[in-house]
Amino acid sequence: MVRFFLLLPLLLLAGCFYEKPLTATPSEAINTWFLGEWQHKEKDGGVSRAVVTPAGHDFYRIQVTLAGKGGGTYDFEAWASRVGNSTFLTLQSLHQTSKLPEKAFVFIHPQMIDQNRVRIRGLDLDVAQNSQSIDLRKVVRTRLAEGTLYSEAKTQDWIRVAEVYRNRDGETGLFTPLRYEIPTTP
Repeated sequence: MVRFFLLLPLLLLAGCFYEKPLTATPSEAINTWFLGEWQHKEKDGGVSRAVVTPAGHDFYRIQVTLAGKGGGTYDFEAWASRVGNSTFLTLQSLHQTSKLPEKAFVFIHPQMIDQNRVRIRGLDLDVAQNSQSIDLRKVVRTRLAEGTLYSEAKTQDWIRVAEVYRNRDGETGLFTPLRYEIPTTP
């Protein structure tokens, strides 16, 4: 089962993007458990937001709005990329921004903490942005074996604040289930 999540804002701000994907096609179907609206509180108090919706059986649509300095909105198509025994998320930029070229790729590794929290870990690949997919996967396997693939500086926890529904006509929308409401006291 795919264990993934959204975009790591630090990856965008640090310029860690690539011209080729980890895998050209999805390695697994989407995991509907991760659909929804997610938030991350930045150190400066701002709140970054990500909305994950289905874009078919194997693809996600992800929109990320970053808070704070250098913030902005980013749109991605994403899919699961399996490398060895690990599953990563490959995000492809759908639009040109000041920090990310159109069609550029960003890679992350998710770690579920509980039902409504996920830890996103950025990958330390130290390879050229124009590396081929096969070379990217070789580096990922090597760094995984060495225990040096993930950076604590590129790790963030995100919290789900709303879920996604899909109606009969295929449209998608957000809703806030009762379990997210904070009880009020009279």
